[in-house]
Amino acid sequence: MKFRNRKRKKNEYLLDVKVRTEGRMRHRARWLTAVVAAVAVTGLTGYGVVRGSKWVAAKLVFENPRFAVREVKVENDGALTPTQIMQLCGAQVGQNIFSVDLAQLRRNLELIPVIRRVDVRRELPGKLVIRVSERMAVARVKGPGRELQDSAFWIDRQGVVLKPVKLGSVTLQPQSQGAVPLLTGVSLADVRVGRPAESDQVYNALELIDRLAQSPAGGLMEVEQIDMSRPRQLVMTTRQKTVVKFDVENFQQQLRRLSTILVWAQQRQKIVQMVDLTVDRGVPVAFAN
Repeated sequence: MKFRNRKRKKNEYLLDVKVRTEGRMRHRARWLTAVVAAVAVTGLTGYGVVRGSKWVAAKLVFENPRFAVREVKVENDGALTPTQIMQLCGAQVGQNIFSVDLAQLRRNLELIPVIRRVDVRRELPGKLVIRVSERMAVARVKGPGRELQDSAFWIDRQGVVLKPVKLGSVTLQPQSQGAVPLLTGVSLADVRVGRPAESDQVYNALELIDRLAQSPAGGLMEVEQIDMSRPRQLVMTTRQKTVVKFDVENFQQQLRRLSTILVWAQQRQKIVQMVDLTVDRGVPVAFAN
């Protein structure tokens, strides 16, 4: 009898364990189902919100004719025309103002060596403003031998090497203030378009040009050429065929001497043929008459 009671209790215990296990499994299944349903609802709601937002943005912003570009205002201090600048950067009238990639427009223009600085901005509802500042060429460059014979290069005040811009059949030269001197004796490795020159002599020549423009001597002669082939020396030739030798140190003192010599020669109606300013005392001067 006791054996039967123990067996019955054991069966009841196993049945109770089984029932409780099945109950927990059903509870977990319901919980997982609820979680999956919540995630699905959240995902679908989020997807709907995103899709709805995109649709609203497309209708109210990107497809709204009110935000079409009606005017591209170009401000430039150089030779490039507004039409040419629009062609170079890719700006177009009619495109949606919010779909215009301002950074890309700026990069397109900054790749042009003659352009120094670019600013692009939107003015709602339909106006693009592009401000361009061009580089000013102060000299032309020519290399030794035949290296650069068929190439035209310019240099601005910062030493950046420039090249003409080709737009279809039109070639635009870098802007300059009148005729600029020719720099000779430059290595081909020293001139890379769009980058600063890599020669100390180039910067010495640029400093000489700048100081000459501020000196009284600059009003008494026109520089035609500066030869940089000799170490630590610059040989300048003027349009009046005067040859002047400079040391690369202390241009200011040498230009004061040159101004004195030119004024003296002008007062006596003499034509200066050669001046050697590389010596400290007893400056050699030769006259043509």
